[in-house]
Amino acid sequence: MATSNFHNVNASHIFACSLENEWDFEDLKDNLSYEFKNLDGFDTLTKSDPSELRSFPSNSICSVSRQHIYNNFSLDVIVTIVARSGYYEGCNLDWHVNYEIDGHSADVDDFLSSINYVYSNFV
Repeated sequence: MATSNFHNVNASHIFACSLENEWDFEDLKDNLSYEFKNLDGFDTLTKSDPSELRSFPSNSICSVSRQHIYNNFSLDVIVTIVARSGYYEGCNLDWHVNYEIDGHSADVDDFLSSINYVYSNFV
């Protein structure tokens, strides 16, 4: 049984990139950052990848965030673009999401319950 070349977590397809050398990887990172830099909430300082595996090391490239401020708290969604090394060669592009409530990390359930709380108070 062979090992798959790519580890994929959130993307619906494998977005494989062939890399001949380190310059190709730096070029890929620069090109992706350039494409996203005009979006509101763009940031090159990203969080580490929670789905990184020893056999598939990853590198967070950039992130885009959106913040919604309500009467007494703020909700943030941060999407980070991740390049995961292939087992044999190349890399795969993927992404992960972080949620924050008032600047503190939150899991999906906390985030959804906060949104439901806000929605029920405005209806």
